[in-house]
Order: sequence, then structure tokens, then C-alpha cells
Amino acid sequence: MKAAILKGDRDINCADAAEPRISPEQVLVRSVAAGICGTDLHIFRGEFHDRVAFPAVLGHEFGGEIVEVGTSVESWRVGDRVAVDPNISCHGCPPCVEGHINACRTLRLLGVDMDGGYGQYVAVPKENLYRMPDSVPLKHAPMVEMYGLGHHILRRGRVDLGESVVILGAGRLGLSVLDVLCHGSGAAQTMVVDLSPFRLATAGKLGAEHCCDATTVDPVEFVLETTQGVGADCVIECVGHFHELPGREAPLAQAVKMIRNGGRIVTAGLGEQLSKIHFKTLVLKEAEIIASRVVAGEFSRALRLMGKGLLHPELLITHERPLEHVADAFAMVDTEAPEVIKIVLDVGA
Repeated sequence: MKAAILKGDRDINCADAAEPRISPEQVLVRSVAAGICGTDLHIFRGEFHDRVAFPAVLGHEFGGEIVEVGTSVESWRVGDRVAVDPNISCHGCPPCVEGHINACRTLRLLGVDMDGGYGQYVAVPKENLYRMPDSVPLKHAPMVEMYGLGHHILRRGRVDLGESVVILGAGRLGLSVLDVLCHGSGAAQTMVVDLSPFRLATAGKLGAEHCCDATTVDPVEFVLETTQGVGADCVIECVGHFHELPGREAPLAQAVKMIRNGGRIVTAGLGEQLSKIHFKTLVLKEAEIIASRVVAGEFSRALRLMGKGLLHPELLITHERPLEHVADAFAMVDTEAPEVIKIVLDVGA
């Protein structure tokens, strides 16, 4: 089969690879579309050497069609259109036993710890499959994982109807959270902070009421003014690795200052930088900092909203490229150009 193979840091190209064999509990999925995620970019840049072994077939945001079914699989048939949850938990460690499967101590991901959707065929456990609605094209399948993340982040933040919510970072993750927030959660007031006019304009198209360009406006002052000095109910940090700006603190430090008393901060970005925060302010507000990691069964929620046409993957998928052009696609993402939000690889072509 053809696959995009990562042979080393920043060395990815399309080549031949062995076709996987399935166990009785698995199905063989023909990958049709796979997204390039921030995690894929970190792996590409060489930041996952302790976890990813070369050569590697990445791609944890993908979907396609079932072409073979294991002998012990009863609920799936050849030809079924599916989105794939890449997270594989052990179901035996303390968090798994408690039902906190996404916090599994040995969590593995298709496309990170084992071959994923950048190959034409992927062996997938039957438990990790979700049926794609007929109304949703398979080229949008990579967004199911992103919208699943959006649902999980909002659940972690306990965002309720009528609340004010700030999203720090209007990249792939932040905009996915915003899309779910505006069209599936019902927050009364949405504020988005970023450095890019293009991405802020996209946030506006998705329904953000207030957008702040952090290069010209102090985000803390912006949020406090917008909330009449009260502060936001929930601040969601989706920046990860941040760009330092003169006179601006790190995003997490800003979140502590812009949250209301008793509010919640959800941190979902995977940055390597350390952030200084004023813990006295956090304590005096009795606010919370909550971490959010991958998904915990939210694919079904994302697919229901997508099936009803309530979400807008066409605004977030800014580029589509054939698998053969994977090196060029990663080079585009690596530049962090603001007009590049989500690139989807056409694996099935």
C-alpha cells in the first residue's frame, strides 16, 4: 500500500509500506482522508523521540471505509463509512477502572504509537469505530476528532448555558472548540484572542461575538471591559507553544487575571514552555485550573452535530492535498502561516 512515511525529523514522503493484517477483534479500514494536527507537527519536528519510532506512519485524525472485518466482529460490515477514535486505553490501570479512560497511564494512539491514517489501510479495534452520517462527506472525517476534542474541553470546563467564555488561541483547536461552543453549547458571550487577523476573521464567521488581536489590544483589559469588570466564567487556553509579545504575559498567566472569582480555566494546549502565573490571584479568586487531554467518548456528540449540519468544517479545512504531496503539506503547516488552519490529506485518491 501507499503511505506517508516519516523516516526522521522533518523527513516525510509517500512510499510503499506493508499492508496491515487484522486480528479477530479488528477491522481493516481504507483511509480516505486524514488531517494534519498540531501533534503531527510536533512529531515531524522531532519532539516525540521518546514515543515515536521511525519509520512511522502518522495520522490520528482520519476516517474511511471498512474493507475487511475480523471473525469476532459482528456489528460492522464491509462498506460501512466510519470515523476512527485513535485512542486505545488499557482498561486496567486506576484511571481506566474509574472510567477516566483518556487519562490511561499507557494510553496509545493510532498514528502516534502505531501506524495510522496516513497509510491507505489501517487495522482498527472494533471499539474505536463510529458510523459516519450519510450527510457528512468522508473528507470531513478528520474533523470528528477535532470536534470531539472541543466537546471534551467544554465538558471539562463545565460550560453552562448563558456563560461567558474566552478562547485563547484561534488555531485548529481553538476554532474547533469555538464551533462547538457557538453551535452546540449555548454560551451567551464568546470572546476569542489571537495574533492573526485571518484567524480572528474566521472566528467571527463561526460566531464569536468579540475578537481581540493581542498584538494591538491587551487581552486582559479586553476581557474585563467586555464583562463589565467581572471576568469570564471560563477561559480555555488553546495556544500551547506561545509567541512572546512585549508587555504581554504568557496565555495561562493572562487567564488567571481575566477569570472571574470562582471561575474555571481549561488548559488544552501542548506547549513546552513554562508559564509563570500569579498563584495569589488564583487563590484569592478560588478559581480552578483544569487540564484536558484527548477525548473520552465524545465522537458521538460531534457526529450528531455534524450530521445535522450545525458545525462548519468547510471553514476550518483551508487546504486539501493528495497523499503524494505530504512533504509540501507538512512544510506549509511548519511555517505556521495564519491562513493555514487545517490541511487534510486525500489518502484514498
